[in-house]
Amino acid sequence: MTELSDDQRTVQEWAREFARRHIAPRALLLDKDPNNPARDELIREAANAGILGVNLPEFLGGGGHDPLTGAVVTEELAAACAGCAVLFGASMLGMIPILLSGNLGAIQRFVAPVAKSWETDRPQLAALAATEPDAGSDFILGHPGGRLRTRVEKKDGGHLINGRKIFISNGSLASVGTVCAAHDPTGPIRESLSCFAVPADTKGFSVGQIFEKMGQRASPAAELLFDDVWVPEENRLGNEGGGWALNRLIMSVTRTPVAAIALGIARAAYERSLEYAEGRVQGGGPIVRHQAVELMLADMAIRVEAARALVWNAAGSLAAGKPSLKLSSIAKIFASDVAVANSLDAIQILGGYGYMQEYGVEKLLRDAKLTQIYEGTNQINRFEIMEAVAAERADQ
Repeated sequence: MTELSDDQRTVQEWAREFARRHIAPRALLLDKDPNNPARDELIREAANAGILGVNLPEFLGGGGHDPLTGAVVTEELAAACAGCAVLFGASMLGMIPILLSGNLGAIQRFVAPVAKSWETDRPQLAALAATEPDAGSDFILGHPGGRLRTRVEKKDGGHLINGRKIFISNGSLASVGTVCAAHDPTGPIRESLSCFAVPADTKGFSVGQIFEKMGQRASPAAELLFDDVWVPEENRLGNEGGGWALNRLIMSVTRTPVAAIALGIARAAYERSLEYAEGRVQGGGPIVRHQAVELMLADMAIRVEAARALVWNAAGSLAAGKPSLKLSSIAKIFASDVAVANSLDAIQILGGYGYMQEYGVEKLLRDAKLTQIYEGTNQINRFEIMEAVAAERADQ
């Protein structure tokens, strides 16, 4: 498996210490009350520490760390609280389309303020607005006749956006959203989609419902409404009609951090189980010596190591400038399945304690389940893996 450099290990320790001091003490509080003022305090602390801009270019004021280092940081944050890791990671998700588009003006206007959030008492976040009530998998796969309803039309030297997005992570907190809209909602998604950077204070934009989630509750999931939202031409990201291709590249980049979040959950489940098993005495000795528990813990450790190898492999490919939807999808599927499996085993090992909210283990399972759903369900990811395999075979 890839070995971390000394610098990467230093960043890993820095992220672990931040998570221990700032995230872990608030994890259960923000799970119960996502709108608690502690969330704003945590965002400010993350901005001051450089967490919000850890992967952003140095010339913008970010940390300039490569994708592998970013995955290592994300694992540490998620091991303390997956919801908080998403709170920060969803902001990066919202900025990735702007960065990948190569639109230097948009990068300076929208990414730099987030990267430099440490300079202000009011840190800024970003969000990606793609999902719609009738467009989930259709949007990801670009199915002909897909039901993308948010539309855009040219008007007054810019673009007019109308529509509705749902389940948008950080949607109610972001100062800027990257929005996907169709020039022809009845036409093929692959040919009619464009992406735009939309500031939250734009006339006609509003936040609708804030959804009550099963897990990862520290990061709000919001409904976003667009009513004659006009954006200038310079806010378009990439070529007109090039939004679907841009989205495919985005997913090659963003599925690896999702896998890292799942890895952090899986590791936390294993570590908490091991700690409990070493201290829990039954039958005259600690249950860690009971063969049934030993076997469960061994399987949990195996899953964590295997998931980490896949996550680092996908992240390493990104760091080498070779984004792979296949590798990132493999990592995302395996790590998310491991997160659910380890969380279930953790509850079993802790027994009644594991089932009670105050111990935070059942939260791991609720957090883990979402990693199998967002950034394309694991079933959709499997389709995409096989599409990549078929393309590789055709090239042979």
